[in-house]
Order: sequence, then C-alpha cells, then structure tokens
Amino acid sequence: MMKRYYIFLFFSLLLFSCKKDDTAKLVADDPTIIQDQYGRQLILHGLNTSSSAKGGNFHPWIVESDVEREDTAFGFNFVRYLTSWVAIEPEKGVFDENYLNELERRINWYTSRKMYVMIDMHQDVYSAFVGGNGAPEWACRTNGAAPISLPGGTPWWLKNIDQQVINCWINFWSYNQHKDLQDHYILTWQKIAERFKNNPYVIGYDLMNEPWGGDLVKVFLTGEFERVQLTAFYNRLIPALRNTDPNKYIFFEPTPAPVTFGAPSNLSSIKDTRNSARLVYAPHCYPYDTHEGNGYTATSKQQLKDWERERVKDLKKHGGISLLTGEFGLSPSQIGFADYLNDFNEMSDRNQWHWTYWSNDLGGWSPLNVDRSETVVLEHLIRTYPKATAGKLVAFNFDPVTKVFSMTFKSNAAISQPTEIFIPNRFYPSGWDLTVTGTTNYTQDFDASKQLLKFSTSDNAKEITIEITPK
Repeated sequence: MMKRYYIFLFFSLLLFSCKKDDTAKLVADDPTIIQDQYGRQLILHGLNTSSSAKGGNFHPWIVESDVEREDTAFGFNFVRYLTSWVAIEPEKGVFDENYLNELERRINWYTSRKMYVMIDMHQDVYSAFVGGNGAPEWACRTNGAAPISLPGGTPWWLKNIDQQVINCWINFWSYNQHKDLQDHYILTWQKIAERFKNNPYVIGYDLMNEPWGGDLVKVFLTGEFERVQLTAFYNRLIPALRNTDPNKYIFFEPTPAPVTFGAPSNLSSIKDTRNSARLVYAPHCYPYDTHEGNGYTATSKQQLKDWERERVKDLKKHGGISLLTGEFGLSPSQIGFADYLNDFNEMSDRNQWHWTYWSNDLGGWSPLNVDRSETVVLEHLIRTYPKATAGKLVAFNFDPVTKVFSMTFKSNAAISQPTEIFIPNRFYPSGWDLTVTGTTNYTQDFDASKQLLKFSTSDNAKEITIEITPK
C-alpha cells in the first residue's frame, strides 16, 4: 500500500511540474522587450563592474558584500560585467580555465541573488600591447609600425590615431586576410557561452565594447566600417554563438564616436538566427562636453536630444528591438551633472530603455567614494522602478522631486510570477500609499529586506495602473 502511495505521489508531482512548464510555454517571446525565464518584462538598472578588470588579474575590485549592497540597498537588478579576450585566451588556442573558474565564481555572487548579468567583452584601444586593453599580444598585428607618444592631458581615446593601433584594427576586420583573428575571438565567446548557457540570470552577452574601425575614412566619412565590416562581423559571430547558446540575449554595439555624441549610426540591420530574435541594441551615451569634463552644456543637452532621436531610428532599423545604454556617466563635480542624470533617466523611462552606469570603480565618476560611502551620484541612480512586470508595460514614470511613481501595464495571467517594483525606503521615510486602478482582483506583499513590492493578479489582458505616493 505504501509503495502505491509513493508511486501516486511521484506521478502527481510529475504532472504538477508538467503543468507548470506548460503554463510557462504559454508566455510568448516578445522581441521588443527583455523577458525573464517566466516571461515577465524586465527593466534593467545597474553598474559597470569595472575598470579594475581591464588589467592585473582581470577581475574587478569588488567582494561579495558589495554585490549584496547593490542588490538590497541600491535596488539594482543588473550588472555589466567586464571580461576580456586576453584574460580568456592569453596564448593562441590556450584558454585559461582558472580564470574562467574565478569568473564564474564571481558572477555567481550576482546570480545567486537573482541579479541579471550581461558579460561584456571589453576593449579600449585594442590591446595593452599597443597601449590599451582587450586583445592578447598574439592578436596584435601592427605591420611593424612604431608607437607614438601623445602629450600629457591628451584624451586617452586619441591613442586610436597611433599607427600601431590602426593597423591592429584594420587587420582584425580584414577577415579574408586574417581569418584566424575573428575565428579565435568567436571561440572565446563560445567558451563563455558554454560556461553560462544554463544560468538563467546570466541574461546575455555584449559582443564587443566600443568596436572601432581603425580606418578613419571608413569610420567617419564613408560609414563603410559599420555598414560593411562591423555588420559582417556580427553576422559571423551571432550564428556561431547561437550554436553554443540558442537562448540568451545578444547585445551589440555601434561604433562609439560619433554615435555616443548623438550622431547617426551606419550599422546595417543585424539579424538573429533564432526563430524569435533575442537581440538588444547597446550603444553608449556620452555627450561630448560631459565626457570631457566641461559640464552639461547647451551643446550636451542638444546632443542628448539628438542621441534619443537617432537611437529610436536605429531600433526601427533593427526590427523594433529593445535598447540598453551600456555606458553613461559623468563627474559629480561637473556643472549641471544632476540635470544631466535627471534628463537621461526621463529619456530612459519614457522609452522603457535599460541602463548601466559607468562605473562602480571607487572615486571619480563612481556612485561610491574610496571608502565605499555614497556620493551624490547615487541619489540620481536609485529610483522607484518596475524590475519585472507580469505582462507588458504601457508606460512608467518616477518623479525624483515628488517621489511619485506610476506604471501602466497590460496583465498576462499566464505568467506565474508577480510584478516586482523596487521602492527605496530612503524616499519614503513616513511610508507610501498604493493606488491600483483597472482591477480589484489583486494581492500585494512587501519584502522589506529587498525593498520590493510584489503585486499579483489573476486578471488577464487588463490594463492596470499602479501608483505609489509618499505618505
């Protein structure tokens, strides 16, 4: 009799699991948004981690308690986690498993807390061998050019005019002549994907940080670099990556300048080989004056408007996909820094765009001082926002002055997990009130440790508005 009972229990549990899985399958992929494993629409806010990973042992400075703080105190649900080609394949065909083990251990600090990770293959000025970071020495083909010395105070990115750097880039993009370079870069990505493909909180891969063309004519004048070479590179890399990991989001970037300043991109339409595309456009946003320390000037304000207009055009060209601003930021000592961050956040919210601030390195532009205390930057990064929505957002908004938050979404009863809204206690010292319109059929629960409101309804396809106001 007891044996029969256990058999019955086993099949009951099996049936329950199947039903749960079947329900999850009812939630269709929507290529216009980023969804979690339950089908909820995500809004991703977080930090870049970090410049300190560009050299040394190629790991960021943080310890696990820093991640805990980002999660619970600051309410971030996302990180752009830097790695680099040289860290993974320091010698041609030799992959550093010890580095990958440590990378996985550190990424698990985030994913064990249900924070999402985008792994960023970072480079600046191609490689440390030519004065930057990113590629291994064996992948530097300078054609024998001699390095140049730039005067002190010259912006770091002008090192890209060094003939050594130019030749490295030109050779990397010349696939027919230097096929092995891109092929090994792709192998490196496949090594990463093999490690993380089964972790649902590693949400995707940023294929290359700020890809640069080398040839200034093709970058600035003809647009050939983005239109032809960079597009071909992505169309080579994405199918190969999909062979290893068919499901994660793939984040791709245009060239940095002049796109970061609000200029159009010449990148051709990028396609996913997956049946339902999981692509995210990931440009960087640095109005020139804010980037170079001159403050949020009238020129910068216009460039931010230009940036929004041009990025909306880009998204249409790429099939109506979502956008994540992989980098933005400025020094809190700059004139108008608060206005810039407020304008940036308003732009992001109205477009339902995601972001990661540059960066969490201590001091400078960081939201943290060298002693890990908060800087004024953090006041503008911490916001009430919908981390995960059981349905599809129509709109959301947070007013940093009144602290009023509102969101409207169309509910999806096939999603088994609740809508989650981060509500930072620091903004509501006397508490907050919740107003719901569009349904009376809902439950709510507040997780004080994570400052997280969980809202559930069994209503389907209802347009629901939630408003949070200070008491």
